[in-house]
Amino acid sequence: MRTITDSAGVEWTVFEVKRQGATSDRWSYLPEEFDDGWLCFESEFGKRRLTPVPTNWRGAPAAELERMLTQASPVIRPRYGGEDRPTAK
Repeated sequence: MRTITDSAGVEWTVFEVKRQGATSDRWSYLPEEFDDGWLCFESEFGKRRLTPVPTNWRGAPAAELERMLTQASPVIRPRYGGEDRPTAK
């Protein structure tokens, strides 16, 4: 896990996401390109995913990680209206 601050002053936590164990099940909610995992960039303002995971990301300079951040796809989270919001049971 790494932490970087981008040129706008936003702090991002960077970590690799991989499936644990030897299972062939996919994450059904993600496109096939994410089957082998992804590099996740997460801040208080959003989340992004980069695939394939660059082999050098752990040792890359912060400027290189920021370049990877610009290539990562934003994660779109659903917005719920009052009546569509999940309720606790």
